[in-house]
Amino acid sequence: MAVRKIKPHLHTVLAPEGLYALPVPVLLWQKNTDTLWANPSFEKEFGQVNVERFATQPHLHLIQEKPISLTLFSMVGRHEGFVLENKKGMKIPVEMKINHYGDASDECYLVLIENVSMKVDLEKQLIQNHFEIQKAYAELKTTQDALLQAAKLASLGELSSGIAHELNQPLQAILGFSQELEHLEKLSDTGKEFLGDIIHASKKMAEIIKSLRSFARQSGDELIETDVEHAVREASHLMHHQLMAMGIQMTVKAEKNLPLIVANGIQLEQVMINFMSNARDAIEQTKRKDGMITVTISGGDEAVVVTIKDNGCGMDSQTQSRIFDPFFTTKEVGKGMGLGMSISYGILKRLHAEVSLKSKLAEGTEFQITLPTQSQVTQTRSKR
Repeated sequence: MAVRKIKPHLHTVLAPEGLYALPVPVLLWQKNTDTLWANPSFEKEFGQVNVERFATQPHLHLIQEKPISLTLFSMVGRHEGFVLENKKGMKIPVEMKINHYGDASDECYLVLIENVSMKVDLEKQLIQNHFEIQKAYAELKTTQDALLQAAKLASLGELSSGIAHELNQPLQAILGFSQELEHLEKLSDTGKEFLGDIIHASKKMAEIIKSLRSFARQSGDELIETDVEHAVREASHLMHHQLMAMGIQMTVKAEKNLPLIVANGIQLEQVMINFMSNARDAIEQTKRKDGMITVTISGGDEAVVVTIKDNGCGMDSQTQSRIFDPFFTTKEVGKGMGLGMSISYGILKRLHAEVSLKSKLAEGTEFQITLPTQSQVTQTRSKR
């Protein structure tokens, strides 16, 4: 043991017999004589002790590895987060409890040292477990949401069959009478244009009803190479008159030479109508006179991206999280069933498309629909 001799009457204070037998590492530090003493337990674990060992402040490589210096030994209290090298040169995490020892005039301090390696390892393990639990919870929540959405779509599929049956009969009557008018009545040029639009829209509705029946069977209609820009512009044409009547402007901008995707053209057109209608309703709620819907189409070899942006009422986070839920609507009773967006979501998922949105209350909403090309879908499937 390294013991620095000091005044005889203080030697008994620095090395009392009771401290030799303690099973825990102990240091005694007498500040005014610059004397440091260690008991056998300390020397067995941490090696020989001398003042020079703690006289300088070593360079810190890691924040959590705080070395011990002499100035610390005279600071009464509990100290955590320090390290001390053992006899093998390994840095051991320790905690110290420092108290006055003997008479105040001696400026002597008792330093009890505790090896907290197991405690530190346990804390690290707890932190790691916490992160793993959080990750597992997030994955479970994602799976739960996917299962919930699948259950909603299954319920919607059952309802779709009944809706398609009920709508088909009056639709056929509209289409039949419109076609009779086209041949039997003399109409103005404007009347003929509107009648042509009615017939065209009725035929599209018939295709949509056919799609609803396919949706109920969870099988899509024939998928062929489809021009996304054509589907968007057809949808824009059908929305034109009602948007103009409401004072809402809509612009469609598309890059040149966009790749084709594999889809059902009628279904894709209906998806675009539903998103445009959602934008229209959001603008209508604001009562603003400068309503604007901007549709941009861009793309590359992997996907075609359709962005639909409006300056309507926007959505809060709760509405955003439920926008694709069947029967969810923010409209007044009688103004919507809340099916359009959920049907669109189901169609897009079958096309392996992705939908994202950004929205802010009172500022508007932006939907981004990413439709993969056939080559990208094939490549993705081959990796699974």
